[in-house]
Amino acid sequence: MLLSLPGSRSDQILQTGTVLLKGFIRDRVQCCGDSGRIDATMAELGVSESEACDPKTKQLSDCLRRIGDELDGNMELQRMIEQVQMYPPKEVFFRVAAEMFSDGTFNWGRVVALFYFACKLVLKAICTKLPELIRTIISWTMEYIQNHVLSWIQAQGGWEGLLSYFGTPTWQTIAVFAAGVLTASLTFWKMS
Repeated sequence: MLLSLPGSRSDQILQTGTVLLKGFIRDRVQCCGDSGRIDATMAELGVSESEACDPKTKQLSDCLRRIGDELDGNMELQRMIEQVQMYPPKEVFFRVAAEMFSDGTFNWGRVVALFYFACKLVLKAICTKLPELIRTIISWTMEYIQNHVLSWIQAQGGWEGLLSYFGTPTWQTIAVFAAGVLTASLTFWKMS
């Protein structure tokens, strides 16, 4: 188990997912290097050091960071994300998320792509001076995971499954796959 949190296994998976998503967002914001944004985002995220320092969580966060770095280098994906309008943000988020899993196939590449898309929306919210959207986007992401992806994550043994999946030399391949899924989802969203 990651983190010794109270509650059912579902609660633990959702709480760990929230910690991972917040940590992923924090890492991506730090990559931007804007200290003012970093401070504002940290305050808005409210990540506790004890959660972020858990060895398993740290290992998972490192894995997500590597994949995020790969996705940041995909220029086609970056152009598509830049074209996403922030309004209506909830509708945009849920339509793109639904499209990512529309064929009923679940895998860690798609879960990471969902995190990455949420992170990019958070960065847009920060850049457009809408920091109040940060917690909202995190909430939407976890709501989507709870309603559509949670049972799959449970079947993989929780978030630990991410490590066994991405701990192999094929994690770059998965990053490319995640970029493809997200690009296709954004293309579908733009056309509809």
